[in-house]
Amino acid sequence: MALTFTPESIPERLVYLVDDDEEDAFLFELTVQEVMPFCRLRIFSNGLIMLEVLADPKDRPHLIFLDMHMPYPDGLEILMNLKINRQWADIPVIMLTGIEDQEQISLAYQLGAQSVINKPSTQSQLVDIVMSVREYWFKTVRLPNQN
Repeated sequence: MALTFTPESIPERLVYLVDDDEEDAFLFELTVQEVMPFCRLRIFSNGLIMLEVLADPKDRPHLIFLDMHMPYPDGLEILMNLKINRQWADIPVIMLTGIEDQEQISLAYQLGAQSVINKPSTQSQLVDIVMSVREYWFKTVRLPNQN
């Protein structure tokens, strides 16, 4: 028996994207609107701003996409701040990278990233990634309780 995806079968989810590249963020937003219409996406160009917003428990996301390579603070520094804070440590974080640096990828996993994904080079690849994320993170796994 095949299970089919319907947007009504998934409750609204809050997703954060932290990326300093405006074009990448815009394409990501369009893709999320298309593939995950049940998601409310908040985009941050700086991880420090996202951490400030997280101080309010009602703004706790279900999932965070975090660009690994940004100006200060970079994604790994933000990831470390998320994972050492007990309030936020259980929020799944998917790191996005455009650079093939095995040391940084290993460090991301050591710091607690759930996944490291290469930034796609085409819109089609981005759609495939977001569809995979939708199926895995919002249909297959159980996420921590949200307050």
